[in-house]
Amino acid sequence: MAIKLLEIEFSEPINPIRGLEKYEKIRILVRYRGVPLKWVEISNNPWLAIIPADRVRSTIFDRIDKELTKAILAEKLGLQTEPNYPLPPISVVICTRDRTDLLKGALEAILAIDYPHREIIVIDNAPSNSSTAELVARLPVRYVKEERPGLDWARNRGIAEARHEIIAFTDDDVRPDRGWLRGIAAGFADPEIMAVSGLVAPAELETEAQIQFEFGYGGMLQYLHSFKVDGSKLSARELLWSSAYGVGANMAFRRQVFAEVGTFDPALDVGTPTRGAGDIEMFHRILAKGYSTFYEPRAFVWHVHRRSGEALSKQLRDNGRGFGAYLLTCDRNRTVGRGALLQFAVFHWLNWWLLRRLIRPGWFPRKLVVSELLGALQSPFAYREAQLQAQRLALIPDVEPQQVEPQVAAGGVR
Repeated sequence: MAIKLLEIEFSEPINPIRGLEKYEKIRILVRYRGVPLKWVEISNNPWLAIIPADRVRSTIFDRIDKELTKAILAEKLGLQTEPNYPLPPISVVICTRDRTDLLKGALEAILAIDYPHREIIVIDNAPSNSSTAELVARLPVRYVKEERPGLDWARNRGIAEARHEIIAFTDDDVRPDRGWLRGIAAGFADPEIMAVSGLVAPAELETEAQIQFEFGYGGMLQYLHSFKVDGSKLSARELLWSSAYGVGANMAFRRQVFAEVGTFDPALDVGTPTRGAGDIEMFHRILAKGYSTFYEPRAFVWHVHRRSGEALSKQLRDNGRGFGAYLLTCDRNRTVGRGALLQFAVFHWLNWWLLRRLIRPGWFPRKLVVSELLGALQSPFAYREAQLQAQRLALIPDVEPQQVEPQVAAGGVR
């Protein structure tokens, strides 16, 4: 059964929740002064089309009274003030391929963000038609075409084209929150931080597949508290679980870190036989070099999860294939010792993450665990094929990309 998703700013008037005819549950992200506090669930039983505002407010306060009381008292006593961190210029890069309808929604969300200095760059990766170029030509957005297929080729083109020192990446199936860029800026307030990621919330939970991914599989990044990760203090196991620290749908970097650790590996991620893990491998490489990253929930985005069971099965197969290729990349780069990597692969990834869930899947369908396991078994072959593909594409001389400068609206382009 579908779950209705909402966000509520508790410092503002709370309205009744309407349109609940097909929902048995409502899931609300409660914020106070823009800061995400907690998810609150309201059961729609007995079945109602409308839940009154007083019930919504009382339920929220009953479920998260401690968090709300702490936030409200801190504000009233003057103990909580907006930190005076700088708002550096940010280059926003969206890599896309033949998904113009999804891209349109992402660009609308980003263009609605109030941030003093930012540019938006769309990297059109080996497109099969001109629809993305036509869409971007009507917007205050810069268009660049990267002919070499592969998400990491596109990301690296975005790094080369970005004009600012902070480079933020998101995807075409993502809707950034209005506070996304300010949250990224807050994460970079500490000069030691080289990368920032944040909350990736589901944009909808309308289908069984979306609910299974968010709650059965674990979604993407779900933490509602901020934390710093010091790579120099992580164990090999913690370094290899870099998927816990950042995700491609919501990540930003200081430009200087690419000079220190290199750019994205073009043998990884969508558009290659490995089908994933370019984002994980970048966070891993940064942390393995001893740098620090930051997780800031205020820098959050809404992600449209796969709607069908078939699409989710393919995604998990790609996850297994990509993560296996990522571990092989870590071995090639010698970022951790081979013994520690082998122990992690056997005991933590294959045994704890895959086989344990295969034997006792709970309510998460066993067939989806099988999909991920099959992908994992395919990863050595995919890795080899992707390496050969990347080597062939690297021989193609760099060609000046097709670019379209953004149209200047009234008041200029920010």
